[in-house]
Amino acid sequence: MSLWITVLFWTLAALLSALAAWLVLTFARRQAAAPEGADPGVDMHRRQLAEVDDLVARGLLSPVEQAEVRAEAGKRLLAADDAARPVTLAGGRSFALAAAVLTPLAALALYLWIGSPGRADAPIRDRIAAWGKADPSTLTAAQVAAALTEVAKQRPNDPRLLQLLARARLESNDPFGAAKALREAVVLEPRNPELWAQQGELFVLTGQGEIGLDARKAFGEALRLDPRAASPRYHLALADIADGKTAQGLAGWRALLADLPADDPRREGLAAEISEVERTGKRPGPPQPAAAPAGPDMDAKIRGMVDGLAARLEADPDDPEGWVRLVRAYGVLGETAKREAALARARTLYKDQPQVLKALQAEAETAR
Repeated sequence: MSLWITVLFWTLAALLSALAAWLVLTFARRQAAAPEGADPGVDMHRRQLAEVDDLVARGLLSPVEQAEVRAEAGKRLLAADDAARPVTLAGGRSFALAAAVLTPLAALALYLWIGSPGRADAPIRDRIAAWGKADPSTLTAAQVAAALTEVAKQRPNDPRLLQLLARARLESNDPFGAAKALREAVVLEPRNPELWAQQGELFVLTGQGEIGLDARKAFGEALRLDPRAASPRYHLALADIADGKTAQGLAGWRALLADLPADDPRREGLAAEISEVERTGKRPGPPQPAAAPAGPDMDAKIRGMVDGLAARLEADPDDPEGWVRLVRAYGVLGETAKREAALARARTLYKDQPQVLKALQAEAETAR
């Protein structure tokens, strides 16, 4: 923000504060100047006192009764008069005026002390460009992902770059964005078993541990291209165990264990899983997230993934599937305001794409 805009902003803030103080003081002055007889309750009690005198003059009240009635009516008159009289504080007007003037001045002084009024604007594109020229070791995973996203726009046919982008997005807690980058890489290099296996792993991650149809298809393609690939063999055997085909799954795990080198660090964990399944018929470890009650760690992880997806779409909004997932995620989390805002933004972006609008509408209706 430039200096003149800062000065203009605080000048307007001071004028608005002074105007608010003037209005408060004006209405207070008018209330204080209002005539005491303006309160109908006070007038009524005064009429009652006059009626008492009239009744005495007509001989309808004795002197003793007159004293009692006048005393009671006088008490009510004094109480009504006190209630109608405005309460004022000594020096209240001066205090309000001083507060109106000093508050914006104090806020301006605080801003000049701890703020950066002379610092130039830093649009997101300029910041991303700077990150692209910086040492990657000095950047966060999200900054690296943003910089790689810009590079990928200039080199859209580079599968290795997309693979790096997927890794950076995954490290920045954006598995949905990582899966999108890997899908684009697979389209460019469909005979790369490593890309298919990584895509399957991301499907498992975004599915909260469930090996769904997309993940099985990706692992199956990776295994077709490389029959000895460890990750596809492990996950497909795990899918068999989840489907109740325990013997078939264990056979796949035992074959994988036999093929792993003796110094492979994965051998110990796989052997422990095989022993546990042989003993209990179930995979060791905690229950699947879909069946387990969500705790604070799981909630934080899910919200982190959703926040990462929202941040990526803010920087790179050209992702219709991402917007559909974001609307769905906000609906699941019960964040109605964010869901409606994302839905409105996506409808504006894809107003000319009926298929995307249809998918968005379906998610919106499901969430409601």
